[in-house]
Amino acid sequence: MKTKVFKLLMYCCIPCLASHGQTNGQHAKPSFTSVELQPTVAYLKYKRTESRMVRLIFHGGNSYSPGKVYISFNGLQDSLLIAASETGLSYYELPLPGAPVKEERQLSVRYQSNGQEYVARCIVAPTRQWSVYIMPHSHVDVGYTNIQEKVLAIHMNNIDEAIKIGQHSENYPAEARFKWNTEAIWVVENYLARADDEKKRIFWDAVKKGWINLDGAYGNINTSATSPAQLMHMFATGTRIAKEHGIEVNTMFQGDVPGSSWGLSSQADITGIKYFLSAPNASDRIGTADSWRDKPFYWSSPSGNQKLLFYQSSPYSIGYALKGTKIPNFFTIEDPKPYFTGKPSENFLNPYLFGYLAKLDQKSYPYNMTLLTWAMSDNAPIDPELPEAVKAWNEHYASPRLIITSTKQFFQDFETAYKDKIPVIEGDYTEYWTDGIASAARETAINRNASDHLQQAGAIWAIRGKQDYPVAAFDKAWTNIVMFNEHTWGAYNSVSQPEDPKAVSQWNYKQAFALNGKSQAEALLAESAKGTPVANAIDVYNTLNTIHTGLVIIPTAQSSAGDLVTNSNGKKVLSQRLTSGELAILAEQIPPYSKRRFTIQKGKAYEKGIVTVRGNSLQNGIYTIVLDTITGNIIQLQKAGNTHNLADSTGLNQYTYLPGDSLEKIQYTGKATIIVKEKGPLVASLLVSSSAPGANKLTREIRLVAGLDNIELINTIDKTAVPAKESVHFAFSFRVPAAQVRYSIPWAGINAEADQLKHANRNWYTMQRWVDVSNKDFGITWSSPDAPLFEIGKYTTVGLLGSLDDPKHWLNFTEQQPTISSWVMNNLWHTNFRRDQEGLTTFRYYLQVHNAYNADDVNRYGLENHQQLVVMPAAGPAEESLFFNITAKNVYIENINPSRDGKSVLLQLVNVQETPAAVTLTAKDKMASLNIWESTLLEENKSPLSTTFNIPAKDVMMIRVAIK
Repeated sequence: MKTKVFKLLMYCCIPCLASHGQTNGQHAKPSFTSVELQPTVAYLKYKRTESRMVRLIFHGGNSYSPGKVYISFNGLQDSLLIAASETGLSYYELPLPGAPVKEERQLSVRYQSNGQEYVARCIVAPTRQWSVYIMPHSHVDVGYTNIQEKVLAIHMNNIDEAIKIGQHSENYPAEARFKWNTEAIWVVENYLARADDEKKRIFWDAVKKGWINLDGAYGNINTSATSPAQLMHMFATGTRIAKEHGIEVNTMFQGDVPGSSWGLSSQADITGIKYFLSAPNASDRIGTADSWRDKPFYWSSPSGNQKLLFYQSSPYSIGYALKGTKIPNFFTIEDPKPYFTGKPSENFLNPYLFGYLAKLDQKSYPYNMTLLTWAMSDNAPIDPELPEAVKAWNEHYASPRLIITSTKQFFQDFETAYKDKIPVIEGDYTEYWTDGIASAARETAINRNASDHLQQAGAIWAIRGKQDYPVAAFDKAWTNIVMFNEHTWGAYNSVSQPEDPKAVSQWNYKQAFALNGKSQAEALLAESAKGTPVANAIDVYNTLNTIHTGLVIIPTAQSSAGDLVTNSNGKKVLSQRLTSGELAILAEQIPPYSKRRFTIQKGKAYEKGIVTVRGNSLQNGIYTIVLDTITGNIIQLQKAGNTHNLADSTGLNQYTYLPGDSLEKIQYTGKATIIVKEKGPLVASLLVSSSAPGANKLTREIRLVAGLDNIELINTIDKTAVPAKESVHFAFSFRVPAAQVRYSIPWAGINAEADQLKHANRNWYTMQRWVDVSNKDFGITWSSPDAPLFEIGKYTTVGLLGSLDDPKHWLNFTEQQPTISSWVMNNLWHTNFRRDQEGLTTFRYYLQVHNAYNADDVNRYGLENHQQLVVMPAAGPAEESLFFNITAKNVYIENINPSRDGKSVLLQLVNVQETPAAVTLTAKDKMASLNIWESTLLEENKSPLSTTFNIPAKDVMMIRVAIK
């Protein structure tokens, strides 16, 4: 995505590399009136030598008549003739005499023409010999410029054109031989799916010749909003199809999106993705992220044991600014095609590149090579003239030397040259563009839940040891879920013209990723539990590696036999018929990775709970909750044994509505109506109903379960469509003095501010499963499966309307505060995202008060809320479990599923503590023994492990387990 204005990139010079001069326009008197010298970093190829180049600029008009230049530099004298020009010269490139200077020297020039003499001077500083890698690509927006099928057609055609250009340039000098970077595996997978065998053969031959480069990521993904399981799948397709053809993929390219999750560095050893090239947007809502431009670093994982070489280049839109705006593009033509200007060197890198490299010199950039991407626009046809432009440049200039590159080649060359000089840095590069996902809050929640359910489906398949694991169906579902987190949400005119048929079509295509992912996850979850059916019974699955006690809601149709429930031992289980008609039961002590059966019988529910509800208060023996009778906010939240009321005076779960960007306009709910929804004794809840600005209605249900250390909030907004700018929050002002805010990212929990990179986003954050607000003595963990965006403090997103290219709008420090504002809805963007949203959307929140912060406990709590006990129609044996036990303190299992060949089980293990953690695996069959290997994303065995092994501090490990 891009705006149409590129103030920092546009230059008005058209180069001509065939001579040292620049013609410009028709002969028109008067001609120039003065001259200026402009030093550059370039070296000309001049008289079989390499001569430092200075530009002689003509002011007040062009030079038409012949002239002679007298040069005095560094104790040497030279002169040269400048020929007459009918069209006029705007500048001339002067070669300086002598060897390169080692310190600053003054250059003096006299230019004689038409009987006049013009004098100019400048200081020429030392410079280095530069290598500039030019990476051709077309930025992949899945939509935005046109409907997705047309966009895909352009990118697939670019592959065919790239192969032709590769053939055409294969005998050019090595630097000018064409290489095409496909950017997104989404393009490649679709290309191969539609290609016949001969076309596939040609494609893979081009890959092996280096004409086509494959980067690992499936698309340009909002990685902070993407779960660890999704991130694995983001790389799985590309690395797998490449391996099938003997190709190693170890790079990722991300265009447009400013920032990315620190979690990416934690997967480097598992996925093999070791290099990350970022080419973000030039100015659109990027905060201060541009400050990381040309500052490469090894991005060390939280454990310090894995690293990713990260390089943020200049914005990907340079090619568009210099050339793409001057040829047909999606703003001007419906179906753009590769465009030949016949003048490859025009609208190229002269003089932009000289100024860019000079700035790197001024910043003491320590490397002699850098990279620029070259794309004609978003979803643009290939630039077919690049090899000719690079070839001509290198024939004219000795430095900077241009090299057409792939992502892989650049990183190989860069690391080979500078491995020992590249700094190692830790921290989260918190993304800037995740705010847009709240423009479709309902679909965002659907996708997050579908991801959790798909993980649980894989876990149940592993638990039951089912055969015929449907790999292709899981792959398809994961692809849909990942692609919903791809950074393109709609059309370039989605805000200005939301009813445009193309804008409507593009949103429908995007929305389908979430809806299809949901239906596929549900189908696979149902399939995982299938077997010989058992009447009047349900199976409850625990898909986590901890003993789990939780509330299970049985659908009305599955509980019609009665209200009395017994477990597999015939013991009565606490149950309660809810006002919805569903039957709630308390499933206690479900062992890790197992299922237990419950039978539903005719009879009265077994009631032994102690949860009570009165007026505006709830108690379950663990928590006492009191609501404000006017606002419906929680004004008392107290845990037994803790004297602290953790609700601040404004209350918790406070609905706020901000029209526009002015805090003075903030609005709240109308007077609340509070009724008892569930009376207990197992489940008790209060339902708060109120009018709410921006909505037809707001309901907030506060629920406690007898004996459970958990508070559940269920907020449902019946949203009205509001085209004007707006934001919706649920604010939680906790009373936790001297609090530190921590939150979960992929494979880690981090401290806000302390664990963030400089120039990362601090106006809002994106959590995976939990946020924790704690001091040294006590705190509270807050979790939401539905609403990932939050602010630390109230309304740090005020004023963030439009493109926001001014850094002053962005926070550079996060003050620790015990207030978490869940940012559930907004439409602040001016493009790409939705203008408005309407209808019912539910946001669930879970809260747990605790003593001092414990990383193991908060991760367990987050997992229990995201992957709750699964209830399915009873089928197969009454009890089933994983074929081995896992004993691991301070280690959680991020994901578990059968291997693709169905012969083993794969697990991702995460050590949350600051020291190594021991893991012990034992077969449940005492006559059996286990084969355990450290494994990879491609399910390759790296090294064998004993039944007890260590995971380094805060590290991530993938293992493969099978019966010997």
